[in-house]
Amino acid sequence: MDLWSDISLGEVTHDYNSFSAEQRESLIGYMNRHFPPAVFSLHLQHRRKALANMEGEKNVLDGAVQEFPPFVPAAGIDASPANLRGHALVLTAGGEGERLRLSLISEGVPARELENFTKATYSLPGFYGDFGTLQTNLAMIAFFCAEYGMDIPVIVTTGSEGSDTARVIPGLLERYENFGLANIRVVMQDERLHFTVDEKIVCRADGGNIIPVTQPDETGGPLMKLREKTGAGGPSALEWLETLGCDKIIVVQATALYDQRLLPLIAGALRGHDCIGAGILREGFPVDDPYGTFVSLKRGGESRTVIIEQHTRNDATRAVRDGSGKYHLPYNTGFYAFENSLLAGQGLPDYATSPKEILPGLPRSPKAGYAATALLPLAKNPQVLTIDPDMFHVLKTTEDLGPLAKLGKRRGLDEICRKMVK
Repeated sequence: MDLWSDISLGEVTHDYNSFSAEQRESLIGYMNRHFPPAVFSLHLQHRRKALANMEGEKNVLDGAVQEFPPFVPAAGIDASPANLRGHALVLTAGGEGERLRLSLISEGVPARELENFTKATYSLPGFYGDFGTLQTNLAMIAFFCAEYGMDIPVIVTTGSEGSDTARVIPGLLERYENFGLANIRVVMQDERLHFTVDEKIVCRADGGNIIPVTQPDETGGPLMKLREKTGAGGPSALEWLETLGCDKIIVVQATALYDQRLLPLIAGALRGHDCIGAGILREGFPVDDPYGTFVSLKRGGESRTVIIEQHTRNDATRAVRDGSGKYHLPYNTGFYAFENSLLAGQGLPDYATSPKEILPGLPRSPKAGYAATALLPLAKNPQVLTIDPDMFHVLKTTEDLGPLAKLGKRRGLDEICRKMVK
């Protein structure tokens, strides 16, 4: 049977002998319910593949000529919301928002007021109905549908089962009757066991019990969930979208507000391409620039467009400029669009971040998952849509709340919320 015993779990768990007999018994039960040996082995395989991929990524520039990627400025694209026909939207709302929570507490917000806290639904100051970014996004999409007679299916991704986002967001959708959207689904992302550097399960105290430390399945995890069958072999989210006549997906940060033109611009830029990423052209490129970078790598007569991070790029990366000589390579905004067939035909490769702290006192260990950025190199005909930096703003800490509210009101989003909810 695929079950843990005291001996087998002890062999793969960090500091197992320090737990009491009662704690061990509780942990064994928890692991058998959530992470039996087969799941543990799968997570370990994913981790090893991710670390191998991360090691290979260090050499991604070796022997390659770095070039400016194929791109189109937003000014050259029609921004009509009618462009969104045939597209579905994935709103990523799974982040727990620990930075925002801590910054709120540091500014005097009592912790008891944050019991149902999620970053995507946290109220913007002075905004209609105390709406957060997620509610505002959904109201804007509903407005497009009403004004243009469209049905835009929406998938809202949350954290894993039991997380605050997985609990709060479905309740919010029910309260507002899905904002009038005809087709909307909530998809929970998976969680993975977080291993020590020597591949052991690490645990933490949860009241009187001991439970494993886990992590959300990174930024591409929700996209991989779209491929999975639901329930007792029911259709996957991708298959569901196909029945609705949607063959393209736009991935949007649900913790951001943006110009009403942005989604139609992304849809317009996707025409004739299987994948696009939205980027912002750099007017300078300092060594310590923290953003992921779009670049095309030409090797052996073939070219592919990728996003490389700060630890990978080099002096040659920072020297690449566009044809005018004015702009350096564009940086990644986290907005993507792609044909469904791109994801259906091939899954994302396993991905690992730089080492992160699991628990104080333990050596830092890489986190593994899937990365949405890996969509771009899978594409046969990708393109970068370059947009103005003032077209969107992302919520990270309390310092972003005021600018977000101002952007929303300046772009008319507050009035859209008022109109759609009434």
